[in-house]
Formats: sequence, C-alpha cells, structure tokens
Amino acid sequence: MKKVKDYLQAYKDLLIPPRVGDIIKGKVIEKTKNGVFLELGNYKIGLIKKEDLDISGKSLSKIEKGEEILAKITNLNNKDDFVELSLREANKDLIWKKLQDLSDEREQIPLSVAGANKGGLIFNFHGIQGFLPASQLSREHYPKIENPTPERIFQELKKFVGQEIKVKIISIDSRRQKLILSEKYKENI
Repeated sequence: MKKVKDYLQAYKDLLIPPRVGDIIKGKVIEKTKNGVFLELGNYKIGLIKKEDLDISGKSLSKIEKGEEILAKITNLNNKDDFVELSLREANKDLIWKKLQDLSDEREQIPLSVAGANKGGLIFNFHGIQGFLPASQLSREHYPKIENPTPERIFQELKKFVGQEIKVKIISIDSRRQKLILSEKYKENI
C-alpha cells in the first residue's frame, strides 16, 4: 500500500515537470550494450548512454537492475522520445555542491597534494582540481629559501606531492571551474 507521502510526490511530479539541467532520480529498468534505461517516476523513460557511464567511473557492468541512480537531464525529448541523462554531469554538479557546503561550513578538508607548479600546490577532490597558492601555505610549510627564484620555489613545492594537508576553501566558482584553497586558516585559531 502506497503511503500518502508517495502520492504527494507523484502529484508534485505531475505539476512540476523536470527541466533540462535538473538532477533526477531514476530506477534502472533495462541495461543494453549501449546504455541504461531508467524509469523516471510518473514522467518518462530516461537513457544514460554507455560512454557517459564509463566517463563517470561507473561502468555498465556495475549497474544493477532496480538500482536507483541520480542523473542530470540534458535533453527532455530525444529523437526516440527518451529523456537523455548524464551521470557524469550529475556527479560533477553533486561534487561542486558538496564543495560549496564544505566552504559554507568552513570545514577542513584533508587532501593529498596531486602536483605543484611555480605558484603553489594542486589538489584533486573527486575529479575537481583545486589550487593552493604558495602564499596560502602555513608558516610551517611555506618554502624557506635563501635567494628564492621561481625554479627553486617550484623544487621545494614539489616535495609536498603525495603528502596530505588540511585545507579550507577560500574561493569557489563552479561555473568557471575554480577552486582556491588555503592552509593559513590554522594560523588564525
């Protein structure tokens, strides 16, 4: 027996149809060699193409019939009358949302240094690249070099690759794909 909550959600879904850009939950009803078909509640049938699944890190073989998946609507009505969905785009949007929440909450994030350049350190948060300018390193980690040159600073910064550093987000812009981090927050405590 359906709960009142289920009926209310179905009614809401009928009144407010999804739009391109919305993230929607669907239940896997069919897998083919080219993709996955999802039941989208009272709306339509959705399609996530195989290449989108592979890019997102979730391969077709790991998806189970009956599994619920979040995907982003990219086309409401393709030539075959399916709603086209993107798992990759949904995952990216959800990661940016998580980063925004961490920024709003001023949360520390322990991240491993993925790389360095002459200006600072590069981090990776679930596929999103973040940058920590050398000026935002704590006193403990800031390179102490006599007669500093960009090349010598770069050599010192490369020593951090693979190390974990606790950082906070100081600037985030998902539209421009920019994530700026700082380690200096510890000095203000």
